[in-house]
Formats: sequence, C-alpha cells, structure tokens
Amino acid sequence: MIKNIIFDMGGVLIDYNPEKTLYAMFEKETADILLNEIFRNPVWSDKDRGIIFPDDIMRMKKYLIPEAHLEKVTELVENFFPYMPPFEKMYDLVKELKEKGYGIYLLSNASSDFHERRQGIPALSFFDGVIVSADYKLLKPEKEIYLTLFNEFSLNPEECYFIDDVQKNIDGARAAGMDGHCYYHGDVEILKADMRGKGINI
Repeated sequence: MIKNIIFDMGGVLIDYNPEKTLYAMFEKETADILLNEIFRNPVWSDKDRGIIFPDDIMRMKKYLIPEAHLEKVTELVENFFPYMPPFEKMYDLVKELKEKGYGIYLLSNASSDFHERRQGIPALSFFDGVIVSADYKLLKPEKEIYLTLFNEFSLNPEECYFIDDVQKNIDGARAAGMDGHCYYHGDVEILKADMRGKGINI
C-alpha cells in the first residue's frame, strides 16, 4: 500500500523551462550558447551535485557570453528561481494528498541555494522532508540518492510513489524498489488516473 508520495521539483512543482525563458530574453544566437554551454551542459548538473558553484560556471563560461548580456546571465546563473513559477494545480494536489494523510517528500536535483529560495514554492509548506542532490553530492538517477531518501526518513520503498518529469529518474526509482509516474506530459488528470490505478486515494 502506498503511504508516501515523493515529488520532483523542476517540471513537477515548478516550471523549469530554460528554453522558453532564454529565447524570450535573448536573441537566438545568445540563447543557443547559454543552453548548450550552461543550462543544458554538464556544468549545470555539477552545480546540482554541489561540486561547483555559480561563480565557477561564470569563470569557465564568461568568455562565450556577449559583454552586453554578462550581468543578466550572471543573475540567471546565480538564481534562476524567479523564472520558475509554481504550478497551481500541483499545489492543489499536494494539499489534497497531505490532508488525506500521505507522507509528502521532495527528491530533487537542485543546487544548495534551494534552501534560500524554497519560500517561493508554496506547496513545500506541506512537505515532511526534503532531499536536495547538492546536499549529498548525488544526482538522480543514481541509486544512492534514492537509498538516501529511504534511509533519511525511514521509508519503505514499496510504500512510496515517485513523480518526476524525466523517465530515466523514474527508471532509477524503480531499480531502487519505488514505483512512480513520468510526468512529462504535465497533465494532472493523467497523473491522478495513474495514482488511482496504484491504489492512491486521490
């Protein structure tokens, strides 16, 4: 029986969409550079792993960025949270699950500055626990990060259900004994139907 619902953050609780943000903010050539060299680059994963920081990224990549955009890009790298608005429908879902007695947890690939920004994500007020990758120098879909979640909060993986927008992260969860749903479609009703099929009261 499922007793705990585990949420990813970007793409699930909040709208992490650097393509949309960057192409709205910069001309295509600059946006392409920023996506390829920073936001969809291994350096961003290294930031989420907690082994490099925004200053390191800017030091490595600033030579690629037009001088006119350097200040704005630095701001984005240091704090992208203002460009990731919360999804209202997911707030409602989290609230309902909490009211029905489910344990609610976060498992996110995110940098350590998350802790300074979390107040901007209202749904997190319902959460019983948080695992952020940078705090443990681990990343989904590595098995160790799922085991860390289970150990940290004394959870039985068979009693947990994981919601993530990336299939390989769901595959990693299943390899660690936890079922879940890939929320790539962004449709809460599809998610709810899957949850009900797994016996979750929603």
